[in-house]
Amino acid sequence: MPPGRVEIGTPAPDRPSRPGRWSAALLLSAPHKLCFFWAGVQWGLAALWWAAAQFAQASGMAWPWRVPPTAAHGLWFGLGPMPLFIAGFMFTAGPRWLRRPPVEARALRMPVAVFSAGWAVAVAGFHAGAALAALGIGLAALAWSLLAIRMLRLVAGSTEDDRRHAGIVAAAAVAILAALAAAAIALALERPDALGPIVRAGLWWGIALVFVVVSHRMLPFLGEGAWARLDARWPDWPLWTLASVPVVQGTAALAVPWLETQPALRWLVAAHLAIAAALSLRLSLRWLGSAPLKQPMVAMLFRPLLWWDAALCLFACAWLPVMDVATAARFGTAALHALTLGYLGGTMLAMVTRVSATHSGRAQAIDGVARRLHGLLQATVFVRVLAALWPAAGAILLPVAAAGWLAVAATWALRHGRWLGQPRADGRPG
Repeated sequence: MPPGRVEIGTPAPDRPSRPGRWSAALLLSAPHKLCFFWAGVQWGLAALWWAAAQFAQASGMAWPWRVPPTAAHGLWFGLGPMPLFIAGFMFTAGPRWLRRPPVEARALRMPVAVFSAGWAVAVAGFHAGAALAALGIGLAALAWSLLAIRMLRLVAGSTEDDRRHAGIVAAAAVAILAALAAAAIALALERPDALGPIVRAGLWWGIALVFVVVSHRMLPFLGEGAWARLDARWPDWPLWTLASVPVVQGTAALAVPWLETQPALRWLVAAHLAIAAALSLRLSLRWLGSAPLKQPMVAMLFRPLLWWDAALCLFACAWLPVMDVATAARFGTAALHALTLGYLGGTMLAMVTRVSATHSGRAQAIDGVARRLHGLLQATVFVRVLAALWPAAGAILLPVAAAGWLAVAATWALRHGRWLGQPRADGRPG
């Protein structure tokens, strides 16, 4: 594996000690502790909320909804926990990438608290009233603006020559802010029909763009080495080729009504996705059977890339003009969940597990529990994608997928939430 990749912490020496007492004050000792803890709380609660909704629907119990459930689900799952995980990672890895002083966690506590409280208000509003949901998401947008500004300042204040990856992450944070603000306005104006395009644009321009850029920065799979001549003439072609997918798809998400009447452009969007999928497969599959894939952490990051490839292929099918509306919708839903649960969820699980374990002084970051959670996540994604492609079985498969996602989220939140608030297991300071 090329040096400098997977630069997310080194396992601590194996010096077992009794875990110390959990303390909320320790969450303020590092940005990832504070952000990951509250992101984990949101992740677990969101998974519990949606699983309860699925089982209630399956049993015939009616829940009151003031915001359409699909829109509410997309909002919280897409723009709730993920931004805080991104903030925790950026404020931990970013200063090292940019050769800047460490970010103090105490400076982040107010925006993180307001962001989390805003989502609590928003979820109450999903069931009590759209105005309350608008207020909650507006608070989350205000809090996120402070975190996004800090990211921009982190990048702008660096003298490092290579600021590409950190700069794109900061720009994506602005896109997340725009999506949150637009969602709050749409709810305030009682325009729930606008939420779907807004969430998808925020997901592509914000969340997905961050994950693609970080994957390129930290993993060997998406780097150079596929074609020597292309690497020599355009060394950054993997980064810009893959980053073009979120840029184009975010634009297309906002232009869907217009694109539906433009078959030629739909063919063009589908062709772009197919080419990107082929290039991504070429970059990643060359590593099959190689020594790096024998490492548990690398293997856990490789499998989500296969869901990324699957998502691009499914999205390409959904954009084909020859598809009827119902079939295109099935492929689009399957693609969306392959992207969000498979690629984003799988990459997030591996990254945050590694960071929280190594910075908590655990000798083995990817242990048996982490591997089982990863396996359960793969099964959950398969079931959810199958439910999208086979709607007749949705009444059974959707609650199963929701239960699997809840098991992964709750286990991670409880386990790592405990670690994040404890002293290091190896007795070292920090």
